[in-house]
Amino acid sequence: MKKILWILLLLPTVVIGQNKREVDSLKLILKSAKSTLSKSKTYIQLSSILQRSNTNAAKSYLDSANKLNKSIMNDSLLMIISKNYADYYNDGGQPDTAMKYALQAINIANKLNNKVVKATALNIKGNSFMVKRDFKNAQIAYLEAMQIYTALNNSYAIGNLYINIGYLLEQQHLVKEAELQYNEANIIFQKLANKERLAQLYNNYGILYGENNQFSKAERFFAASTQIREKLNDQLALANAYLNLGGINVLLKNYNKAEIYLLKGKKQFEEMRNILGITSSLTNLGELYQHKKNYPKAISYSKEAIKLSKTNKNNEDLENALINLSSIYKDLGDYKTAYQYKEELSNLKDSIYQKSLNKQIAEMQTKYDTQKKEQQITLLHTESIIQKLSISRKNISIGIIIIFFLMSLAFSLLYYNRYKNKQEVRLQSEVIYQQALASKGIIEAEERERKRIAGELHDGVGQLFTTVKMNLEILIERFLIKLPDADLLAERTIALVDESCTEVRLIAHQMMPNALIKSGLVSALRDFINKIPSDKLKISIETKGIDKGLETTTETVLYRVIQESVNNVIKHADATTLDILLLCDEKEITVSIEDNGKGFSMDDKNKFSGIGLKNMISRVEYLKGTVDVSSAPGKGTLVAIYIPLI
Repeated sequence: MKKILWILLLLPTVVIGQNKREVDSLKLILKSAKSTLSKSKTYIQLSSILQRSNTNAAKSYLDSANKLNKSIMNDSLLMIISKNYADYYNDGGQPDTAMKYALQAINIANKLNNKVVKATALNIKGNSFMVKRDFKNAQIAYLEAMQIYTALNNSYAIGNLYINIGYLLEQQHLVKEAELQYNEANIIFQKLANKERLAQLYNNYGILYGENNQFSKAERFFAASTQIREKLNDQLALANAYLNLGGINVLLKNYNKAEIYLLKGKKQFEEMRNILGITSSLTNLGELYQHKKNYPKAISYSKEAIKLSKTNKNNEDLENALINLSSIYKDLGDYKTAYQYKEELSNLKDSIYQKSLNKQIAEMQTKYDTQKKEQQITLLHTESIIQKLSISRKNISIGIIIIFFLMSLAFSLLYYNRYKNKQEVRLQSEVIYQQALASKGIIEAEERERKRIAGELHDGVGQLFTTVKMNLEILIERFLIKLPDADLLAERTIALVDESCTEVRLIAHQMMPNALIKSGLVSALRDFINKIPSDKLKISIETKGIDKGLETTTETVLYRVIQESVNNVIKHADATTLDILLLCDEKEITVSIEDNGKGFSMDDKNKFSGIGLKNMISRVEYLKGTVDVSSAPGKGTLVAIYIPLI
């Protein structure tokens, strides 16, 4: 059976109706978008939504975003575009191209200190190494991504990495260790009730049990995975499910059933132009037709798989196709050709794994050596040749034992390093957790103090001013004032008291807006914006997805950050328009605040030293989010805020 795993990370599955509604909504936004930046961001959103249901359209939108961004050279957008390109080519089975874009995304993420994108790109980097069978570098990339996600407390991403690391260990025949990783992922995704990830996990369990000859158990897991994926709008995952279900039925000798699933998977991969999937399907079909004794078809499919594997540096499929061809020629009695393919497989494995050949290869080599020895005996009739061959075989055996010992030592070191890294990750996670608790305490204490002072101003000082005003009015009515300017002085005194009452009430509302407490974030923001004169600064606000209230701390932080950004525009930007966009989905909250003011140079460090911006960044970082500022002289300023919800 072809042992293939399609690794899908950080891409939500959406039902068709929701997908269509979001696409239609974004297309309307695209038509009305005026700035190049807004258009680029909308193209990226369209590409992300369609990446699983319509890969060709997704690629087209991503190309459009990349073309527009070249005119504005926005690093934040280039980082997301590079990450999405890496994801696209990773899904398409082109590891070298995926690696190129992943490294580009990592470099920009380091520059912008964007840990979420860096971790995503590291995972894709690990996937690319996995396809190329470079287990050591794949493990390094996965563990680095795991450290970041553990620090961010991102359960969804951690679960995905458990799946990937489990598969990495499985491919090195560390079965128990792989099963432990899968069990950790199962706990996480059962808790999150994430069907799409559970389907991927069931797929991996099926591979694990299939490789350990528990074929019926593997078939049940593959069937469960396929059943879930048929209900989801994810063509790539479903094609992979058909591939594995077909492969396990080959091993169960259900050849007709296997042929149906393998051809369905191949057709779907061809529609998506997915080279890696097509190659895997060809490899499995070659093995199937060998079992059905249709040797011409078996040879044709296997050779086509070898050709595609070599073109795309897909060593996993190349291994399996070489095994197939050697076994086919063995069945046909052509031991010389069979041995040639086994020798090619041996060279491939030596270059990648540096380990001994398996029992089947040794048996085939013995048969070929026997035929060759008999021919030499017939021609030369010398006993010395036989002795040399015996010595050669002994040397090979000694070499195999040495290599096996070295590999055992390497695997022991690998296991020890993995255990050590896991302990370091746990320690780092605990330190970050304690820091987060401290940050939360500071912010909550600050908000409680704001609320207390606001209450004191409104209910204490404000009421006293109101009482003073009433008493002054009564005194003025009761006393006859003889001096000429007494009436004017009394009126001015009452006006000052009235102005003081208004000022106290305004300060109290700014410190703790009633709308935020009673009606939520959106209402509080609109109330705040309505108090700003539109003749000086025209502000538009658009919200989407915030139908239900957020956590109190999240709403308070967002209100303070947006309030600070608007005040900065009013004080420094000389802008006439300000656009605020607030989007919320199951995964994250995205806020963009864009003005048409005078802007500033990003190289001017003084612009980033203000206490206001520092407070904004520290508050958002408490919520595990990021703040990106993009500006240029004469081109306005864009503040982009990303806050994860999972």
